[in-house]
Amino acid sequence: MNKIKKFVSFITGYWTHVFCLSLIVIGMPFSKFLMSLGTIALIANWFLEGNVREKFNVFFNNKIAVVSTGVFFIFVLGLIHTQNFEYGIKDLRIKLPLLAFPIVFSSTHRLKKNHYFLIVKFFVLAVIASSLYGFLVYKDLVPAKKQITELRDISQFISHIRLSLMIVLSLFLIPKLFNQIIYQKAFGLISGLFLLYFLSFMESATGLVIGLITLFLASLYYLFKKKSWYGFVMLMPIVIGGVFVFINLYSTYNSVKIDTSKMDLVTKSGNPYIQDYPYQFFDNGNYAQDYVNLEELEVAWQKRSKVPFNGNETIKGCKFILIRYLTSKGLRKDKEGVEALTENDIENIENGIPNYLHTSTNMLARLHLLMFEIDGHLKGVNANGNSLAQRLEYWRISNEIIQKKPIFGYGTGDLADVFKEKYALIDNGLKEKYQLRSHNQYLSVTIALGIFGLVFFLFFIVYPVGFAFRQRNYFYLICLCISLLSFFSEDTLETQDGVFFFAFLSFFFLFSSQNRYLKSVD
Repeated sequence: MNKIKKFVSFITGYWTHVFCLSLIVIGMPFSKFLMSLGTIALIANWFLEGNVREKFNVFFNNKIAVVSTGVFFIFVLGLIHTQNFEYGIKDLRIKLPLLAFPIVFSSTHRLKKNHYFLIVKFFVLAVIASSLYGFLVYKDLVPAKKQITELRDISQFISHIRLSLMIVLSLFLIPKLFNQIIYQKAFGLISGLFLLYFLSFMESATGLVIGLITLFLASLYYLFKKKSWYGFVMLMPIVIGGVFVFINLYSTYNSVKIDTSKMDLVTKSGNPYIQDYPYQFFDNGNYAQDYVNLEELEVAWQKRSKVPFNGNETIKGCKFILIRYLTSKGLRKDKEGVEALTENDIENIENGIPNYLHTSTNMLARLHLLMFEIDGHLKGVNANGNSLAQRLEYWRISNEIIQKKPIFGYGTGDLADVFKEKYALIDNGLKEKYQLRSHNQYLSVTIALGIFGLVFFLFFIVYPVGFAFRQRNYFYLICLCISLLSFFSEDTLETQDGVFFFAFLSFFFLFSSQNRYLKSVD
């Protein structure tokens, strides 16, 4: 028995705790398996070290830690009135980190300062490595873990949304981590520029918007709370960049927008445009069925390309790609429209690209597409395949669902069933593969737990903020801000990697603040 105790004592303790934390942060942008393994080992180490009763006493004496676990327990209460108890239990298993991490971090080892920062550096380095690997895969320089069929697949290991959140957080952590000596500063600068470029390259509008809002809030804090010129320096790029983007979006929108207020009936050659043409795609603010003359289109195309206009069983024609491409550029589907195309446009159409904005892998092109998605949604265009338009539709449906049971909601396990029933009752044109849930954590909580549950959910999450401000806990406040902003566009707490991003990082930062640093390790 003594040998067993000695062995357990040997494999558990402070260094095992540090190792488990390192395993988790490295696994977050790379591997769910490593993330889960590190968490299981972390909790096992917490129990095997002994003194469990004392640890729970420490936890219960920490008011912030106790209140923080309320986020988990309100979902437990949601089981009382759920109809799908089995799914509710499954949902609680996913959300277990919301319970485990506040208990473990508030009652376990204090870390030495250099070990704390080492773990945070491991996280940032892992995010950089994951992003770099995805970029190299895209450039066919390293073997792919999964095939890249669309740009979001550039995130090879986890959801591109989750990776973008980690990138945004890393961008705010890097200046605090690599600022001591010249080579660290150089590494921090190069790494930050790469992550910023990669975020734009994979066209993560969610990450960019969350990052800019977080930077804006941080600049206001430095400007008005700390009366520091640093806030002004942070604010200027946002203002200048915002003005530039607005002017670019507005001018592009006007340049490609077809004026349909006075519809011409014939082309410049006197040939009639087709009335009520059935091809009804909507690209960049324009309808594909406006100003179409197929005869002129075919003749003009054949003069510019060897690719056939009409396809057959063996040959793929480009008629419909051509119509959409012309529509996206605000050109009429006639002889003059084809003649206005550049040689690069012709090549794009021959390669099956239906929208000229799809040829640009940059954030500005992505913002253009999002703007046109909003325009289409307001005009009642089908939202299939358009991420922002789909979210707007999900939010509209969520609001209708909430109105039927606004106070206590439907229960923790009924979220998926409620949406399935709703889609069966309405005809909004969404294909089955796009019939998803709210994509908004606040709406998801309100559907499951009602407005009553949402109020407590927000209270339990923001309760530690005052404490964090008094301690100037920069890492926690930035992480929490990014998480809360992500809740607007994602069901962050409905997936394992989303729960880990919020629960592990925020509670690790919260309970590893400066006054808990250990001066030495026995």
